[in-house]
Amino acid sequence: MNQATLQAYDRDKLVELFGDDPTTLAEVEREFLDTARVAEREIIGASDVTVIARAAHRLKGASGMIGASSLRTIAEAVERAAKANDLSSVRRMHEHFSHEVERVALQVGGTARPLPR
Repeated sequence: MNQATLQAYDRDKLVELFGDDPTTLAEVEREFLDTARVAEREIIGASDVTVIARAAHRLKGASGMIGASSLRTIAEAVERAAKANDLSSVRRMHEHFSHEVERVALQVGGTARPLPR
């Protein structure tokens, strides 16, 4: 397995978009991680499929922008399930979704904070 396969997101893509200033990159990574965690809480905590679909859509776009392909894929699957009014599928994807958010957090260097229950 190569390095890119192990990464939760493509930091080179951030450099391409925002330059190589470490402060700027760290801020973009923190903002993305905050977005991911908020979306995760909304997806896990909501029973309204419209809220879930919006959160997943927002995260799908942000993930695509920074090259978090696995997180983008699962966010897209959650969005599709929510739009199909399939809450049980959304719930089944919870563990995989949370795992991908944690992988991003670990790569950013942040400590994955537990979600409030």
